[in-house]
Amino acid sequence: MPNYSHSKLKAFEICPLQYKFIYMDRMPRREEGIEGFLGTRFHEAMEELYKNLKFKIPTLEELLEFYEYHWDKDYSDKLIIVKENLAAKDYKNLGNKFITDYYKRYYPFNQSITLGLEKGISIDLLGDGKYKLNGYIDRIALAPDNVYEIHDYKTSGSLTEQKYLDEDRQLSIYQLGVEKMWPDAKTVKLIWHYIAFDKEMASARTPEHLDRVKNEVIKTISRIENTKEFLPTESALCQWCSFADICPKKKHMFQVEALPKNEYLNDDGVKLVNEFSVKTAELTALRQEYAQKAKEIEESLGKIREAVINYAKTQNMEVIYGSDYKLTVKNKPKVSGPKKDTKERAALEQAIKEINKWAETSTLDTGYLEKVITENLWPAELTEKISKFLLVEPRTTVSLSKLKDPSCEDKRDK
Repeated sequence: MPNYSHSKLKAFEICPLQYKFIYMDRMPRREEGIEGFLGTRFHEAMEELYKNLKFKIPTLEELLEFYEYHWDKDYSDKLIIVKENLAAKDYKNLGNKFITDYYKRYYPFNQSITLGLEKGISIDLLGDGKYKLNGYIDRIALAPDNVYEIHDYKTSGSLTEQKYLDEDRQLSIYQLGVEKMWPDAKTVKLIWHYIAFDKEMASARTPEHLDRVKNEVIKTISRIENTKEFLPTESALCQWCSFADICPKKKHMFQVEALPKNEYLNDDGVKLVNEFSVKTAELTALRQEYAQKAKEIEESLGKIREAVINYAKTQNMEVIYGSDYKLTVKNKPKVSGPKKDTKERAALEQAIKEINKWAETSTLDTGYLEKVITENLWPAELTEKISKFLLVEPRTTVSLSKLKDPSCEDKRDK
């Protein structure tokens, strides 16, 4: 069983295919995003700051000089900058501001004693080697009141709401590691530094919460281990993915974006999509036209139906004859049961079971079984027991959606 980390678990949850590329196929990342590069440089500056405190307090100028040196040394023109209105120098200046704000806020940095920087942790969740987690903590500190502190630096441009921090898995895992290293860590404070906002946020965990995190992590690891096909998941995060150009959901977009405008419309894929969209529009218009006619006919039939019922009632008839057809009018009660997942439905099912008629009235929800198989909701040994009763056939669907990428839309319109 391989070792896992919060980053590995998160990668799988975001996109199983990306997880496979990174951690199973060991494919090298093509480019790094400028945001990640900035975050790394800031973390380096914080490590430089706190490791030197035992000797002296570095000046702000010294810290900024360290940051700029490593920025220039490690910078590459291949870094991805998604925001078109920003340049590398804007991000470099932003890093200067981050360090300056942090320095002024916490100087002279005597709030706590640093116990570890970029400290590695290793956790065996069940003690049997089956579910092992690794991680690195930005900074571990001990406050004067003997409270252990786990510090995490966030350089992203969004501020997480408190309710999400209270459920954060990453620092919960880190707390498990701290408690293992220092058994006297009876009280642990989780601290996030949102550098872009010059804001510190904190949370705490109960033993019950940590047990819940353990169980959730074990379930996620089991799901990964039972997954046979790692499929891509499309989301807003795709624009930062290093593998978008080989992803089944994005690779064609990359191919046509590289084409000159005069060749774009000659691409086989573009022609197929355009033809598909035209025929879909024609079909939709035709369906709408006939839907309106059908609605008018249904309304007319409804009025005739009421007249038929009234005629049969007043004439005391059950069968009315026409030229080629006849109408049979019956008074038959309609039976409907309580909705699913209600107390009334449960009571009805129990009543049927008590009279030994459940086998005649119950139905099997094959839709749920499909999710069990395709999404690995059950352990492999359980799905094997039911697989022999199920027919699993390959299925290919084709659906049409409107392009959201403005660059592709511009080309399509020309």
